[in-house]
Amino acid sequence: MKITKVTTQWVRIPLERPVGWSIKTLTHREHLLVRIESDAGIEGIGFCLQDTSAGAAKAALDELLVPMLMGEDPRDIAKIWDKLYFQTVRMGRRGNLLHALSAIDIALWDHHAKLARMPLYKMLGAAREEVPCYASGGYYYEGLEMYTKLGEEIEGYLDMGYKAIKMKVGRMDNKEEAKRVKFVREIIGPDIKLMIDANQSYLDVNECVDFCKRVQEYDITFFEEPLPMDFFEAYIRLKKQTSIPLATGEIGATRWEFQQFMKDGSLDYVQPDATICGGISEWLKIANLASAQGVSVAPHYHWDVHVHLGCVSREVSILEKFNGTNVKNFDLIIANPYEITENGTLKPHDGDGLGIEWDEEAIQRYLVLEKIHS
Repeated sequence: MKITKVTTQWVRIPLERPVGWSIKTLTHREHLLVRIESDAGIEGIGFCLQDTSAGAAKAALDELLVPMLMGEDPRDIAKIWDKLYFQTVRMGRRGNLLHALSAIDIALWDHHAKLARMPLYKMLGAAREEVPCYASGGYYYEGLEMYTKLGEEIEGYLDMGYKAIKMKVGRMDNKEEAKRVKFVREIIGPDIKLMIDANQSYLDVNECVDFCKRVQEYDITFFEEPLPMDFFEAYIRLKKQTSIPLATGEIGATRWEFQQFMKDGSLDYVQPDATICGGISEWLKIANLASAQGVSVAPHYHWDVHVHLGCVSREVSILEKFNGTNVKNFDLIIANPYEITENGTLKPHDGDGLGIEWDEEAIQRYLVLEKIHS
C-alpha cells in the first residue's frame, strides 16, 4: 500500500467579533487541513490550528514534509513520524514545522482507522465511551458588558448541562481579576468545577502568588498557564507557594518537553494538544508519561480528536469544549460538529476514523490556498 496523493489546504475563518484574552486579541482563526490518499482508495484527514497566519506551516507542509511522504506505506505511522521529525533537525523542533507534522500524523491515524473500518477510539482500544468536558469561555467584554455579558454567558453554560467551566484571567490587576473569579463562583455555586486560564500572562512569580492567594478560596480545580511554559524553574517556585493545582502544555511540543515538567513535580495537569505536540502518536506517549507520574491530562482545544484519545486514555480527566463558533470556529467547516450530552460529556462519532464529515462548500468559502501533491 502506498500514499499516492496529498492535498494541503489553508483556511481563514473570520470570528463573529474580536476575541480577547490576557495578552492577545483575535479577529479570525486559521487552520491547515491535510488529506492523505492511498492506492487503497481511502482518504485520511488531519488538521492543525494557527492563530493568525498559517503561511509558514503551509510552506513546511508543501516544501519539506509532504515530499517525504509520497510513496510511503500509510500504515507505517511510527516509521513516517521518525522520518519527518529526525530528518528535519535543522528546520526546527517546535512551532510551524511540528504543527504541520501533527496534521500529517493525525491524517495517517484517521486513514489507519478507516482502513480497519472502525472509529479511531475503538481501533486504539477503548477504555470508555464518553468523557467529561468543560465549557471554555469567560473571555473579556468591554465597558458595561464586563459583568452583564459574562454573567449571561456563564448562566448559559449551566443551562446547557455543563458541570465544569473555565474562565480567562490575567488581563487586569489582581484585585479586579479576583472580583471576576468571585463573580463567576457565586453564579455557578459550590458544586460546579471552576478553572482559570491566564494564557501565560504572569511574568513575575510573586505577582502570580499574590493572585493565587486572592482566589484560592473559590475552589479552583486548576490554574492553566499562569506562567510562560518556558519558565520551568518558576513553575516549581509557584507550586511551592500555592494550594491551587497547576496546569500547562497547550503549546508544548513532544514527549521530551513534557517529561521535563512532570519529573519536576510542578504540574498537576498536563494539556497536550495533538494538533501541536506532534500528532496522535506523540500525544499517546505524553499521556503514558503522565500516567506513570500520576499526573492528570486535560487536552487543549480540538475535541474533534481528543474525544477519541480521552476514551482511550483514563488519564484524561476532562476535555475542553467551546460552545458555538464565536471563539473556536472550526465547526463552521464541519458538517457534523459535536454537541455535549445532557450529562456534560462528549461521545465520539460512530463513523470510521475520526468520524469527521467536512462541509466542502464552507471550506471553499474560507480557502486561502490549496496544493495537490501526486
